[in-house]
Amino acid sequence: MTERVLVRVQFDPASGRSVSVAVAEALSLVVESAIDLPPLAYSIDTDSLDALFATRTGPPPSELRLTFPYQRWQVTVSGAGEICISDRSEPEMETD
Repeated sequence: MTERVLVRVQFDPASGRSVSVAVAEALSLVVESAIDLPPLAYSIDTDSLDALFATRTGPPPSELRLTFPYQRWQVTVSGAGEICISDRSEPEMETD
């Protein structure tokens, strides 16, 4: 299985906006219709995701990294404020 980065976006952990919303918005960049996607909460506890990257006592450590599968994608969130969406699907085989 190979991974190909489809989307890499920045978010501001100190903005007060939840990380789970930022992840959902990043995922919407890789599909034609985000309304057809199942809720993010089916793949990860969004409250825990938001709490992990919360900035109550300062910004999260930049080396903090969480990766989880969602549908056919791999989602990576970092404390440095980056969300990366990679394609986990198998590459298409060329036929002669």
